[in-house]
Amino acid sequence: MTQGWGRRAATLTVMIAVMASPAAAQRPYDEVVRDLKSTDPDTRVAALRVLGAASYPESMAPIASLLTDPLDAIQFETINTLLGFVLVDKVATKKRVALVVEVRDKTSAQAAFDMGPFVLLPRPVVPEVVHGLQGAMRDDNPRVRLEATYALGVLARPPVDAAVADILGAALRDPEVKIRIAAARVAGGLRAIAAGEALIEAVNDKNPEVKVAALRAIGDVKDLRALQALREQYEFYQKGPIAEAAFDALARIGHESSVPVFQAQLTSKHTLMRRWAAEGLGRSGSAALSLPTLDDGVAKEKDQATRLAFAFALQSVGRPQLPLLVEGLRNEQTEAQAMAYLVELGQPVARPLGASLADPDAKQRARVAMTLGLIGGQDAIAALDRAKQDADTDTARAIERALARARMR
Repeated sequence: MTQGWGRRAATLTVMIAVMASPAAAQRPYDEVVRDLKSTDPDTRVAALRVLGAASYPESMAPIASLLTDPLDAIQFETINTLLGFVLVDKVATKKRVALVVEVRDKTSAQAAFDMGPFVLLPRPVVPEVVHGLQGAMRDDNPRVRLEATYALGVLARPPVDAAVADILGAALRDPEVKIRIAAARVAGGLRAIAAGEALIEAVNDKNPEVKVAALRAIGDVKDLRALQALREQYEFYQKGPIAEAAFDALARIGHESSVPVFQAQLTSKHTLMRRWAAEGLGRSGSAALSLPTLDDGVAKEKDQATRLAFAFALQSVGRPQLPLLVEGLRNEQTEAQAMAYLVELGQPVARPLGASLADPDAKQRARVAMTLGLIGGQDAIAALDRAKQDADTDTARAIERALARARMR
């Protein structure tokens, strides 16, 4: 149980709907928590549902004990319940409210992971949850292992410790292809640097999808030891999914030794290669070496995602492109990309970005708020604090969440 909770537990009660009666009964929190350890599965599930419905963040620690429950059905429901603590309000159907995707009660962990970190509530996740998921990743049932792996990607927070990296490394050798893919993706998402060696080994996986996932994850963890292997993969395959994944990984790392490779692809006939080349130059700090090409790309590039990448590269070396990047937030096809670039550019853009909280479009204000929340820092907090009384209810909620996230950072 989390530190400091004992003082509150004595007085907290939770509401339990009594199926046989329209009335509701109150029970102390401690009693409900004890039911999680009952030998009766129905009692365990009832306690799980009560605690999940109450949504007290402090309940995550005791709930996590059911992640290794003997019954698969309870494990699945426990994973789903814990996801509900960090995803935005659950509704009957999927819809977008101020960029936030509100998800079904029974969404899978993979679906939640696929939506990315921008849909997570600013709530810390207790160690008991991470440890419980590690246990579930060793389960005999491959479906449990798969869900637990993706749930780890949603519920854990980078940087992760060696124990998490080890369990992901073990999952990269799982007999199930889907689990190996999940482990690679999650290792990248959690920036599990200590899993770098296992990811490099996975580049030799016989399954091409695992190979591609491992290559991209190496880029996410920015493992410099893999630079030569990435270049060799790229040069050997030259085209196709594996070559593209290797080049994308080089761009995600953005090491100065890859600058000639980026420059060579900056005018490629392939849209994605141009985009990744621009990103790699921006991250390498060497975009100034290709200013004429980048300037020309911003002016003439027809593909909006690639144009944003050129703008990101220019902004990274002090060539102002913030209006174009902020405009990218308006387009549903590029909003996540633009947000990622702005977050990566970080606190230097927070103050000028704050001016966009006065945009006449409420949804755009919400997107800007979410971006500032992820950037964090005093400039972001000050801008969000000034805007927290937004007239639009959904936008005000988004600003409130962003402010909480910025302060937590």
